[in-house]
Amino acid sequence: MAVSATANDFLFEAREDEFSRFGGRGQVPPLTDEKPLKPWAVAGLTVLGIGVVAAAVGGVVWWVRKRKAEAESRAPIKIEPSGPPRPAPAPAPDPARANDPRPPSHAFVGKAQLHPDLAEELAGMFGNAWPPDKETVDNLQPDDVVVFAAEGVPTGNFTEPRQELITAQVLSVEETHVRGRVKGPVEYAAHFAAHPGHGLEVGESVEVPRSKILVAARQKAEEAKPIGYDSEGKSIAQLKPTSLTTKVHAVKPGTPYDLVLPYRTERLVWQVKAKDNLVTMIQIGEKGLLEQIKFTEGSLRGTFSVVLLNDDPKDGLIFVARWDLDLQA
Repeated sequence: MAVSATANDFLFEAREDEFSRFGGRGQVPPLTDEKPLKPWAVAGLTVLGIGVVAAAVGGVVWWVRKRKAEAESRAPIKIEPSGPPRPAPAPAPDPARANDPRPPSHAFVGKAQLHPDLAEELAGMFGNAWPPDKETVDNLQPDDVVVFAAEGVPTGNFTEPRQELITAQVLSVEETHVRGRVKGPVEYAAHFAAHPGHGLEVGESVEVPRSKILVAARQKAEEAKPIGYDSEGKSIAQLKPTSLTTKVHAVKPGTPYDLVLPYRTERLVWQVKAKDNLVTMIQIGEKGLLEQIKFTEGSLRGTFSVVLLNDDPKDGLIFVARWDLDLQA
């Protein structure tokens, strides 16, 4: 095919035989060698297009479902119980702890069961005047004393009980028992060696059955009552100031304690700070930096403070120490 160009116009000159190939129609021959698509090819492309669209739609659906599943997995699962919870099974006993001892406890001992050595001791002091009769017990008053015997209850490896005579100051007389407060000294309160303790510490409140009271006594009016340090028995504890240790001390009424002073002067002032001033402290005596005190039975139970001040001639009242205490029954 010859091509000529004049100016910017192109003129195509086709030979007659080329026109004849296209049925004599004035059709421009294709510029490439592409062939018309056959019906099966068109169908294949159609199917391919549908597959691409389906894959895209399927991907979106999968992503939506995945997000929904993740959200559900993060949400708290609420489980409805089918019935009431089953009781927890009782723990199996530990053979290694089968012989673990219980805290000290006591049994009262009457005259018939009293150890011969203790019976002989009472007979030497009181002759045949023990045990007291009913009238004597009925007439007991506060500040009178009773003597009874207690022994520890066997527990664990503490299998050999022993008895002890204990003195208690009378608090009240009831129909079946006498209520008192244990006075010192007490020797067998705690477990020791093979012996179980009876648990009755100095200052403990105790209810002694009338039938177990071995001795009832009252101080004679003409007897001079001792005064000064240790005159009412040994202190059962030395209490350091709470202002130095932050410790709150548990104390019992009618029981001697030693307050440990940081220093002592001739101008010490004691103050008891309690609710409605219902705690009464009695100063028994002093020994060096120890001030022996006790609290009356009628004092209000609970927490309170004892404050020590020094009355300085120049500077006035100066803080020395403070004891925070918890008065128990």
